[in-house]
Amino acid sequence: MKYKGKQKKKEDMIRGKHAEKEYAKLYSGLNDLNNIEFPTEKQDMNEHWDVSINGVKIDVKAIKKDNENIHFVEFKNVLGNKGWLYGDADGFAFETKDYWIEVSKDELQDMVHDKCVDKVKGWDFYELSNRPGAKDLFTKVKTLDLCFVGKIKKKR
Repeated sequence: MKYKGKQKKKEDMIRGKHAEKEYAKLYSGLNDLNNIEFPTEKQDMNEHWDVSINGVKIDVKAIKKDNENIHFVEFKNVLGNKGWLYGDADGFAFETKDYWIEVSKDELQDMVHDKCVDKVKGWDFYELSNRPGAKDLFTKVKTLDLCFVGKIKKKR
């Protein structure tokens, strides 16, 4: 798998920021963001959360490559440090075309730890992968499995 170029990385960042704002709108009035807090750039990078809603920190995960059937879960980041699964977020919001799937950190950790128990290396679901030249570690999860451990919220 080829690592992302600068343009692709920039497009992903824009898509991710848009998803964060769209998710936050679900919990605010039409234009009232008083109960919403966004992290500083440092908090976003080090603490791994994207929006705080009434004090609950959520890490928002946008659709990957327009495929709502898969999401990735990061155990270690590209530098080999703790990945977002072990960050300060209380939960995660996974985007699909029509819904958000909200999953608590504990539920997601339990699910991937159970399903990755054999620690098989590869690119299939629940196998452990990393990118060439990076120290990351992640797995691909089925969106349907996230539905069973989380709650589904319709997009506006």
